[in-house]
Amino acid sequence: MSRIVPILDGHFGFDPRLIGPVREAPTAAARLLGADALPGEIEVPVWCYLIETSVGTGLVDTGGGRFFGSPSDRLATALADHGVAPEAIARVWLTHLHGDHCGGLIADGGVAAFPNARVALPKSEARHWLETAHDGNAAEIARDATAALAPYEGQIDRVDPGDTVDGATAVAAPGHTPGHMAWEFGKVAALAAGDIFHVLTLQLPNLDWSTDWDSDPEVAATTRRALLEIARDRGLTLLTGHAGALTPDQLGRAAAPAAEERQP
Repeated sequence: MSRIVPILDGHFGFDPRLIGPVREAPTAAARLLGADALPGEIEVPVWCYLIETSVGTGLVDTGGGRFFGSPSDRLATALADHGVAPEAIARVWLTHLHGDHCGGLIADGGVAAFPNARVALPKSEARHWLETAHDGNAAEIARDATAALAPYEGQIDRVDPGDTVDGATAVAAPGHTPGHMAWEFGKVAALAAGDIFHVLTLQLPNLDWSTDWDSDPEVAATTRRALLEIARDRGLTLLTGHAGALTPDQLGRAAAPAAEERQP
């Protein structure tokens, strides 16, 4: 049996002014949000995905766990509701190493939440966060990523774009982080795209709108367009970290090329 189950790990507050063009035209952005004035904060969900295919049971990303103040058993409880024990997870495919995507790898006490799982992560993402010295907020991200992966020593597969891991093919998707990666699941017609969106209502009609959290906003916008095109052309459901699962029909109603996009 093949299935995709979206799992909501929680929410965090996001200031829409972290999207550069929103700062330049707050009134127009507020209209897109259906508000009279731009709110100071928007509630943004955190999604991960249970994927069951003929090659086994796995997860795309794992939510934030204790890193984001979520109970560390929230993901396990959600999996149990779908008849899946943590020990049954054979594979975790990570899109990147921000804490709200890898934090659920560990349970209380820093032990592996999924003791039998192998973890696939982008090779370039691992080099950036695990092997490079960082300062400030980036240092905290690196420490969290190191802690999340520590219990999986000997169970980690560092992959390059084009590699296939348990039925998922790695697709380069840089911009949000240097090694950000998408995963294409051909058998279930899905493309797990990680953080190409943070606020869908603002960014889907304005594909060039990137956030201050993107390491390279221009590259992030290019990636956003490229993954949307792949999903539309191949009829794939787009699985995102903060906008949920978007069907091909929803993607087909996305904005036209940049020259025709609605600008504030």
